[in-house]
Amino acid sequence: MSQIVLQAEARVPGQNVAKKLRQDERVPGVYYAKGQDPVHFSVSYLALRPVVHTAKAKTVKLEVAGKDMICILKDVTFDPLTDKILHVDMLGVKPGEKILVKIPLHVSGLAQGVREGGTLEHVLHKANVKVDPIEMPEVIEVDVTSLGRGAAIHVSDLNVPGVEFLDRPSALVVACHAPKVVEKAEETDTKKKGKK
Repeated sequence: MSQIVLQAEARVPGQNVAKKLRQDERVPGVYYAKGQDPVHFSVSYLALRPVVHTAKAKTVKLEVAGKDMICILKDVTFDPLTDKILHVDMLGVKPGEKILVKIPLHVSGLAQGVREGGTLEHVLHKANVKVDPIEMPEVIEVDVTSLGRGAAIHVSDLNVPGVEFLDRPSALVVACHAPKVVEKAEETDTKKKGKK
């Protein structure tokens, strides 16, 4: 589990302050944690981009006024016209206390069914899980190498130590479909046999 270090500055809450910060290429944010007062901060727009624009689940070490706070990105507000980051909410986490988070599902390998002419359909791209933030994987690898035509992988087939999957066990992750031409040919053969 990799961690991004984010150096931030304390700020005073308020719309005028937030507007001025954005003009200076800084993004206002708030850190929330159970049993603690919210911490208002601002961070450089460029420094924040790897936290927001990533396909991996990451924890963040937020450094504000000499304090280090371990957190995850909880919410982002984007400008509807420019898509620029306007505000972020960070949620404080503690080692040993499991959190609810979405982790990307990464399909790896070349499916046996694809080698035989089939097509692969990736249905579920992120899994809802409960996990210790310190043990949280950046991505969950789904190996499809042995997946044949007509076969599928469901959430119930995923097994990652320390990760509790919250999606329906029957939810489809990836499926390998037989090629349409073969399906039609098989249908034709069946009809011919039926006429005899």
